[in-house]
Amino acid sequence: MSASSLRLICLSSFLLCAVSAPAQEGHPTRGVWVGYWGPASAQSRIVVVMDHDGKTVSGVLNPGPNAVPLKVARLDITPGTPSPKQGVPAILPIFKVYFEVDAKDAKGNPIAIVAEGTMHNTALPNRWIEGTWTQTSGGKAVKSEFKISRQ
Repeated sequence: MSASSLRLICLSSFLLCAVSAPAQEGHPTRGVWVGYWGPASAQSRIVVVMDHDGKTVSGVLNPGPNAVPLKVARLDITPGTPSPKQGVPAILPIFKVYFEVDAKDAKGNPIAIVAEGTMHNTALPNRWIEGTWTQTSGGKAVKSEFKISRQ
């Protein structure tokens, strides 16, 4: 086999793998999600890793030495409807994401986190979730917006 034939075979194999890679997305919630929660003046960075085993959503908040498992996680889908006739747009499904986390602050005090959001661009790799983040510590609840994007 000549060197040029071998190069052509390698290039073809590479291109076939590269074309099929985006199709391996999996479940819409699966992946690493990075973003912020809180008011624009004092945002806190968050990282959420979510997985789906075919039945349930699971994951962790801020992976690493201080990772906290998601206590409750789910994806609620409201089905859409196809276009009834030409010229009338279809109604797209709505993907609602919900998760709860029991964490601790730097002093070891408990923090309860509840995040509820809507997933956007669900069929595309650059999807994001935005919604409401409620963090309760010491009886005081702080409610703000959050936005995380899939990496």
